[in-house]
Amino acid sequence: MRAARFVPAQALAAVAMLLLIGVAIWPWFAPTPAASHAAVPDNATQPRPVAALAPAASFAAIGDRPLFSPTRRPAPPAAKAVPQGPATRYRLIGLVTDGDSRRALVADGARRIAVDDGGKLDSGTVVRIEDDRIVLSSTEGETVLTLQSASAAVEPARP
Repeated sequence: MRAARFVPAQALAAVAMLLLIGVAIWPWFAPTPAASHAAVPDNATQPRPVAALAPAASFAAIGDRPLFSPTRRPAPPAAKAVPQGPATRYRLIGLVTDGDSRRALVADGARRIAVDDGGKLDSGTVVRIEDDRIVLSSTEGETVLTLQSASAAVEPARP
């Protein structure tokens, strides 16, 4: 068997490792300094008074020019809530009259619905079909849907 050779570089590395470990654990084992017995004045334990703040109006620029907005302009006002109901949901797109019978064509988005006089339209009932409008009655009251001309129904193209 061959005896292990003593290499000075390995010994130096081992000593450096032990020193590093000692420095790393020193804070947990180091003795704490004894507390000084010097007299502490009574006012040292009292909280200091807080300085008075400027009035809120002096901080108005923060709201006018928000710091984290890229444009440094306030956010636009929130959109108003759109009232829900038959007048906003449905659009009258046509009326058909054949003798004494009348029928209305109503659009609900992409869906087209044909209703007769007295017919049901979801929670409402068609009360009357007139020459250019229909009257719907529901628990919310009566709603009038008016037939719009083709030019009013088409939105102009935006540049």
